[in-house]
Amino acid sequence: MITANCSACGGQPQFNDSQAGKEALCPLCHEPLVVTPAKPASELSAEEQMAQYEESLKETDWGHQPC
Repeated sequence: MITANCSACGGQPQFNDSQAGKEALCPLCHEPLVVTPAKPASELSAEEQMAQYEESLKETDWGHQPC
């Protein structure tokens, strides 16, 4: 299984290995993406880490706005 990053919704959907390098629809937001493995957090830039963190807040924060 490949865990990919969706740039549209920030989700990390999983795909079969046979889909590597192919275009697919994100099952979470239905936007097209190319199936490539997600980078481990240690390989993300500070900006990418912050964006990923803020996306995760949208999924768990019930209406509170970031400061």
